Amino acid sequence: MLPDWLSPTQIPDVIGPFRIVRLLGEGGAGAVFLAERIEQFTQRVAIKILHPQLFPDSTESGLHQEGQVLAALDHPGIVRLLDSGETPEGLHYLVMEYVDGEPFDVYCDTLSLPIRRRIEILLEILDIVEYAHRRLIIHSDLKPANMMVTEGGKVSLLDFGVASMLWKNQPGEERPRSYSRNFASPEQLAGERLTVASDVYSLGAIAHSVLTGLLPHPVTSNSLHSQPPGTSTAQTATELARMNPVLLKSVAECRKESPNQFLTAMRGDLEAILNKALRIHPTERFESVQEMAEDLRRHLAGYPLHIRPAGWATHAQKWILRNRALAGLALTLTLVVILSLVGITAQTAQAARKRQLAIERLHELATLTDTLAGELYGSVHGLPGSESAQADLLQNAHAAMQKLAAEEFQDPQLDVEIAEEYEKLARIELAQAAKSPQARRQAVEDLNEAIRILSLLPQNEPEFARARQRVPVIVALRDSVNAASAP
Repeated sequence: MLPDWLSPTQIPDVIGPFRIVRLLGEGGAGAVFLAERIEQFTQRVAIKILHPQLFPDSTESGLHQEGQVLAALDHPGIVRLLDSGETPEGLHYLVMEYVDGEPFDVYCDTLSLPIRRRIEILLEILDIVEYAHRRLIIHSDLKPANMMVTEGGKVSLLDFGVASMLWKNQPGEERPRSYSRNFASPEQLAGERLTVASDVYSLGAIAHSVLTGLLPHPVTSNSLHSQPPGTSTAQTATELARMNPVLLKSVAECRKESPNQFLTAMRGDLEAILNKALRIHPTERFESVQEMAEDLRRHLAGYPLHIRPAGWATHAQKWILRNRALAGLALTLTLVVILSLVGITAQTAQAARKRQLAIERLHELATLTDTLAGELYGSVHGLPGSESAQADLLQNAHAAMQKLAAEEFQDPQLDVEIAEEYEKLARIELAQAAKSPQARRQAVEDLNEAIRILSLLPQNEPEFARARQRVPVIVALRDSVNAASAP
């Protein structure tokens, strides 16, 4: 349906080399039509017929001058201005490239894109706007409807600079509103001079809408001077959490998240970025679109934002989030080391207790063998059953030695003492060899065990050199016993 100010008779069938096909849409600045080139080659364009109140003096000099500036913009993401002119009915028009796509917000919601993908598309838009800002051109009518995304994901911005151009042509209050109130900055609503900060605010409002599914808090024309410093129109994460549960679930599902996941994603970094971009006072916003884009990229990459103070805890948390696999491996290795240290400590403590017990047993055994070799062993000599008593004493001592030797202490110093006790027992047993062949055989076994133990002592440690020197002496003693018992 045509807007009220435009009648069918005012729309020619042909404008320049193009034939009007159908109405695409209309806004405060004019109505947009799809048109096709009539001859030479196939080409589809969008023709915007501008509201007549924009040109009350019937001149197009300003339009022509600004059109030349806009036509010089050479960026694949900016829809080019191809031509401009005036219809036979006296209406001014602009001919622009036609983009077959969907508005940014519709595209995201139709495909239920996750928050990260929405930010990635937004970053492409920010780069396009930054390109124009570096050439001293602002858009001043940024809104999702002016950001078309094709089926293949290519982003194109429409009407770049047109609203600004028309604003300049008509100072005063009689001009029609050529911008969207939902995405306009407070200074634009107040009719004040527009700057890069105005586009930053509009981009913040678009980001807010596309990410949260809600518009920022509304502003009025007097908000610019009535609000205290630091005021922002962004809805906080706490406000989002108070959203109608049904709406919250719908918004989250459209972003392939649960409500809790959605609210978590919108806290922290994204909340800070939206709050910064949507400050009421222009000087408090991001100084440039590039600065806003940089913090969005840092958020996606897992780095602390420039606009938020970050301590060591924040840096550590961000590092872990950026390097989940490496952090997981480091945690695993740390746990392994801790568990290993705990195990080693436990083993060390157990080994210490075991060694202390062995020392106590060895001292008891040494006392026993010394007693056997001395007073106790001799005190039973000549008594009735003395041979049996002596044999029992030796047997008990020998059993204690075997039990002690079976323990694996891995302590060379203890091994030396055990070998000495084996040799001592063997000599006691040899005293019975003349009367008991069993005692002789046991003595040889004890001597062999002493030889084996001493032969295994570390060869490169001088402290055991004296003990190793006992080996030939014990070997000679054993051989002499064997020779004496030979038939």
